Amino acid sequence: MLSPLFSIVIPTYNRANLIGKTLQSVLRQEFTDFEVIVVDDGSTDHTEAVVKSFVSEKLRYYKIPNGERAKARNFGIRQAKGKYITFVDSDDLLYPNYFQEAYQFLQRNPDSVFWALSYEMKNEKGKILFRQIHKGNIAQKLQFGNVLSCIGVFVKKEILLENPFNENRDLSGTEDYELWLRLASRYPLHGVSTICASMINHENRSVLEINVAKLIQRKDILISCISQDKLVQKFYGKQGLLNIEAHAYLYIALHLAIAKKRKKTYAYLYKAIRIRFSVITTYKFWAILKKLVWGR
Repeated sequence: MLSPLFSIVIPTYNRANLIGKTLQSVLRQEFTDFEVIVVDDGSTDHTEAVVKSFVSEKLRYYKIPNGERAKARNFGIRQAKGKYITFVDSDDLLYPNYFQEAYQFLQRNPDSVFWALSYEMKNEKGKILFRQIHKGNIAQKLQFGNVLSCIGVFVKKEILLENPFNENRDLSGTEDYELWLRLASRYPLHGVSTICASMINHENRSVLEINVAKLIQRKDILISCISQDKLVQKFYGKQGLLNIEAHAYLYIALHLAIAKKRKKTYAYLYKAIRIRFSVITTYKFWAILKKLVWGR
């Protein structure tokens, strides 16, 4: 494909048992002007064989030395031929309307360079756990946590070449949030309310691996990065930056609650409250308390 409208970049690492379903969902699209770039981040399983079992002119496969997901995504961005780039992880699923909705959004908003489709999370049995609905200008919502994740986000290629993912391995898992904050301070961020994809909440999801020290380190690196970015500071202001830090502590508390580390969970809830007392009004705060009290 010489110049498709869209490129989708899929970083993967040892997901041979999952990436097949992801690729099937990507290749079964109503709108067909797109290419697929799979970047294998040094897998040691048979991921390569699974990917190469798909015969499609739309699909390109690259294998690089392990460098974590930010490096893999940046590599994929550089290989992309599309005008706009979107991302999906190798355990997520796209619905058939994914690129069609993105195309229709562009028809209505031809000057847009940064937008996000809505998505939902399901368990392995297909039960919907929650829906993340984006609507209108959603840039300010990012100060209350990463409502975007990576799934459903579209960015013009030139912008991503100028503003790549931060490849600091110690930031891995938060590198997308750091980039969205940077981009949102520079370009309008629009939301599309139609649900077009799903995350699958399986037991091997990387975000479910609890390492408190690394979570705290990621939070510290994130705060350091945005504190050094004058445009982020100007866009979100002092109160917005405090919200970002408080909700980073809530994120840590949530993972501690999942790991059933009660004392540490309460400690990080307290840290969040000290920074922004208003966190007690959020759904996330009460979900954490529910997890602590009832274990679910």
